Amino acid sequence: MKIAFAEQDALFIQNQVKQGFYSNATELVRDAVRRLREQQSSTDRLLAALDVGMQDIEAGRVVPYTPTLMEEIRRQAIENATHGKEVYRPDVIPFDL
Repeated sequence: MKIAFAEQDALFIQNQVKQGFYSNATELVRDAVRRLREQQSSTDRLLAALDVGMQDIEAGRVVPYTPTLMEEIRRQAIENATHGKEVYRPDVIPFDL
């Protein structure tokens, strides 16, 4: 596979290699493609979660947001973490344990 870059991109790649961030241009391109794949995967997961949320809204499976609700969720999360209860969703954890 042969890839042509715009001059400013080629200079950027050469500079990154020259500064020692990558051992060669191929390594930089591989890293960029890997990061793009990871970003796409994150985007796909976000869109899937949004779709689930939209389906819940359309089906009426919603709980109105209130400061009281958020405080209860926070209190329950802290209590669960304090008692060592396994976290079902590791991306949702209290900040101030």
